[in-house]
Amino acid sequence: MSISAQQQQQAAQLTPCRFCNNVPTAQTKFRGHRGMIIMMQFRHVDGPFCRDCGMATFREMTSKTLIQGWYGYASFVITPFIVLWNIINRGKVASLAPPQPSPYGGARQPMDPGKRLLARPISIIGLFMPFILIIALIVIIVATSDS
Repeated sequence: MSISAQQQQQAAQLTPCRFCNNVPTAQTKFRGHRGMIIMMQFRHVDGPFCRDCGMATFREMTSKTLIQGWYGYASFVITPFIVLWNIINRGKVASLAPPQPSPYGGARQPMDPGKRLLARPISIIGLFMPFILIIALIVIIVATSDS
């Protein structure tokens, strides 16, 4: 027996947010990445998320990835994909209606989404980090090369 699209949508509207227990929610995952010269660390937070908690999670995970994700050989390539993944999944929570108390009770205040991603200084610095690292590498190579 298959479940209709309408039944799936109703089930999603009744699934409470993992942080605040409000509805409606979207099931998605936001990822983070921390690059270190030799090692790297992957992080993720699984939903379901209401609109406000999802946007707060997206903004926090993405801004931290932008500032921490570039510092490794593979991380330099991985970080843009993690950020793109989060931007795509952002649409799932951004299109939700405002959070409402769950019919099952136990609802709390949703997380504060905070400033937009590009209104956070850490994100702006993180966007320029690849260029800063490349320029620093060129300076080091030129300074240490034998003429």
